[in-house]
Amino acid sequence: MRSSLPLTLLALLAACTGTPPAGGVPDEARFRALLAEGGGANIAVTADSAEDRRLQPHAVPGQPAAVRARLLAAIAGLPRWAVMDSAGPVLWATRTTRLFRFVDDIYLFAEARGDSTLVLARSASRLGEGDLGQNRRNLAELWAALARSRAP
Repeated sequence: MRSSLPLTLLALLAACTGTPPAGGVPDEARFRALLAEGGGANIAVTADSAEDRRLQPHAVPGQPAAVRARLLAAIAGLPRWAVMDSAGPVLWATRTTRLFRFVDDIYLFAEARGDSTLVLARSASRLGEGDLGQNRRNLAELWAALARSRAP
């Protein structure tokens, strides 16, 4: 009985990654619908009306293609982050927590707004009913990395 406990614990921890979203990365219409659904206990979404700065869309100087490239570079420089799909208009990244290896899915869309590009985002936990603020922290971490990418 004693030898099965570590295997059970390992199986439990391996299951913490959760299941990737059905269908993978959403198209632009589905992404906008997800944003319109709003956030929740384990989902953070950007909105123009958000009081929390982490949840406000980020305006970045430059055209969408250049901003997407900076987003990809910023994600590549973050620990425990990975780009899952960047082929379509919506970028899909994941962030894995350090201890329990929980996975959050982050969707990003770069939209032209005048001379700048507005980055819209959604970060959602794969498992659980609450995230203790992790998805908001995911977006804050990404915004900080994006800001550093602008620095000379």
